[in-house]
Amino acid sequence: MKTSHASFLFALLLTGLSPFCARAETIPFFGVFPLIAQKTWYVSNGWSNGEHQSCEWSKTALTGDNSNLRITLSDQKGKTRPYTCGELQTKKQYSFGRYEARMKTAAGSGLNSAFFTFTGPYQGSKIHDEIDIEFLGKDPRFVQFSYWHDAKNYDAKVYTLDFDATADFHDYAFEWHPDKIIWFVDGKEVYRTSGKYPLPTTPSGIFFSLWSGGKSINDWLGSFKYKEPKHMDVEWVKFTPFQK
Repeated sequence: MKTSHASFLFALLLTGLSPFCARAETIPFFGVFPLIAQKTWYVSNGWSNGEHQSCEWSKTALTGDNSNLRITLSDQKGKTRPYTCGELQTKKQYSFGRYEARMKTAAGSGLNSAFFTFTGPYQGSKIHDEIDIEFLGKDPRFVQFSYWHDAKNYDAKVYTLDFDATADFHDYAFEWHPDKIIWFVDGKEVYRTSGKYPLPTTPSGIFFSLWSGGKSINDWLGSFKYKEPKHMDVEWVKFTPFQK
């Protein structure tokens, strides 16, 4: 990609914080990367999510690579962490509908590549609700589906793919219904909620992130030891609300 193209990406993305919209957006949304508007997206910069994360969010972790958004974990030092990583989230929030993305994930023990919805106090909500598609880099054929309602985690499932998620782009999706959540890989349903537990109800932002874990979650992600930069690539994201 040409330097001028990358500069344009930074001009669109990497500017100040705008308030998040707490109202659920009802208009279909389709974002093609890397050209995304500042009014649509917010880039996390200058902090981490806690001791379970060994890298720090940095706006420099987001770049354009051909027709994709590239999120990089590297040994560029942050303010409080020896590594930097990247997170991107919508400023608007969304509710029941179909969420889809085409992406290629990062390989390596201790890495987490994620596409998910989330809301919590930082987004102006008293309730922590979340729906996850998380790729465990310790095995590129593993993806974890789960959700949170009111800060409680339910129905977590580690699903074994029939391909290496780090080798090429694939389509991942979930449908958030009032009474169920269904996950898809390349258009095929692969998992759904059990119906035993309460479901998310709060409008949430759409997130992409790549990060490395700390020692406290080695049992889940595996031990992280930095060797070289790692990349997660995203081609596009789409939201389609359900018709009332």
